[in-house]
Amino acid sequence: MSDIDDRLLALVDSVVAYDEKRLPLLTLREARATIELLQLLSASNGAGSYAARHLAGNLARRLPAEEC
Repeated sequence: MSDIDDRLLALVDSVVAYDEKRLPLLTLREARATIELLQLLSASNGAGSYAARHLAGNLARRLPAEEC
């Protein structure tokens, strides 16, 4: 497995088994992992790269600001 895979999995694997019915569509960690994956896909400049870049930007704008 690559470093990027490790990073993406680390973002989502820390989500503990909560009551699935009460979880939002995406957790904050899953949203961040999704954005990173979309950015990776958009870098290929292949089919769907523009849509991936656009969706990554939309999701990133909706995330809360990172706490310093």
